[in-house]
Amino acid sequence: MKRKSYKSRSVWIDITFSIAIVLLTLSAIFLVFTTEHGPTASQPDRNGSTGVPTETEQIDSNYPGIKIITKTSNDKNAPFAIQYPQSIHTNFNTEVKNYITEAQSKYTEMMIEKKKLDKNTTGELNISYETLLHASGYYSFVLVNSSSFSDAPHGKTEIRSFHLNPETGESFSIRDLFEGDANRLQTLSSLVRGSIHMDKALKGHLFEQDMEKFTEPRWMNYRNFAITDDALIIYFDEDTIADSLVGPPIVSVSIEHIQKLLTVTFKPKVKEDELEIVDKDSEEVSTEEKGAGNSDEASANLDAKDDDESETSPPVETVRKRVALTFDDGPDPKVTRQILETLQKHDAKATFFMLGSRVEYYSDIVNEVKEAGHELGNHTWTHADLTKLGPERITKEIEKTSVIIEEVTGQKVESFRPPYGAVNDAIHNITGLPIVLWDVDTLDWKYRDSARILQVVKDHVKDGSIILMHDIHQSTADGLDAVLTYLKTEGYNFVTVGELEATTP
Repeated sequence: MKRKSYKSRSVWIDITFSIAIVLLTLSAIFLVFTTEHGPTASQPDRNGSTGVPTETEQIDSNYPGIKIITKTSNDKNAPFAIQYPQSIHTNFNTEVKNYITEAQSKYTEMMIEKKKLDKNTTGELNISYETLLHASGYYSFVLVNSSSFSDAPHGKTEIRSFHLNPETGESFSIRDLFEGDANRLQTLSSLVRGSIHMDKALKGHLFEQDMEKFTEPRWMNYRNFAITDDALIIYFDEDTIADSLVGPPIVSVSIEHIQKLLTVTFKPKVKEDELEIVDKDSEEVSTEEKGAGNSDEASANLDAKDDDESETSPPVETVRKRVALTFDDGPDPKVTRQILETLQKHDAKATFFMLGSRVEYYSDIVNEVKEAGHELGNHTWTHADLTKLGPERITKEIEKTSVIIEEVTGQKVESFRPPYGAVNDAIHNITGLPIVLWDVDTLDWKYRDSARILQVVKDHVKDGSIILMHDIHQSTADGLDAVLTYLKTEGYNFVTVGELEATTP
């Protein structure tokens, strides 16, 4: 009996042991298969999930009824930073959110396909936006969607515009600006073509036949636009009217040229102070006409006065003037590098006020800025209006940016510029850094017109000026050479903000 019992236990032990071996083998095969073929924690799935949490924030903007939604992911292989507007109107919010979802989905799908070919491929997605306000109270929101991948030399940038009547929640299109009139559209088409041919940045890059096609008088060709009190801005897709080296072409048409074509809602309103200026100009012209008969005598008197002064005036010693060039909202993989090249050409130093969220993604460019000897400034993490935030959030926006800049470059941040120039006592108490504003605003973000930047500088620059520009706009990079050339001929030295403040009494 004992012998039989021993044999029975031995058989069951053998069976159990065999089953355990089989199960362990199957588990090992399953783990190997999923490791080689299944999604990893950092590889996005079809729903856009990468296994890395997405941080979403909502803050008030500078514009009534508009909030800023910010979504960021720090996934090393597929990071993204997305900002878009949100209003109180459901239809508008749905339209914008659908675009954001579609853009993120395209990026994710592309990332999946590229990782099938090379698992080491990395990518970046950045979506930012600008708000342009018309005197009517209507908004134009311009979303800039930039994606890039490590296996491609150039990224892709797409611009899409959304429009809102904040009172009714209704959108408006290019048709609404011109009452749907085909004759007015024909005139607009001619003006746009004229502006394209006069744009120096597009010279040598135009696809002439395609340009004619994409500027034909068809409403669809002008669906991406923004309107301000000064200009109608048209946004074209990359590789449509010009090659991708210039990015999405942006064409600006002065309101003066189209004001007669616009509907009453969008016609510019003449202000009383402008009428007074016109009256004064008329009076000055009349005075000049009255004195025209004595022009010879006046000229003779002036010549005599010049001769007297030349004999008695001592020689004037030439004193070099100083100007600080500043660039906000970068770095940008294309525009910042072009700006660095132009600055090097003119042996000019500048100050770059950087967004922490972009420093994190473009660390190599941040180091290029540092190595070129330029000053590094803090412009917050998400470009939030700090005056609308509490102390904890203000501290986070500033300190997080200072930390990432120092981690990337090994250099401490030297100055701080609050987004929108919005500052109060709380911000002064928290930042611990010199707060830098400006006195010459080129409005390059608004008009995207390189020629206009130069004109603003000519009209407003003076000794000790701080000039505000942005190193995320192609038009700024294209217009910088002319600005620096002008300033040099006017006797200006280029200094950083720190150098300017150190020598200011």
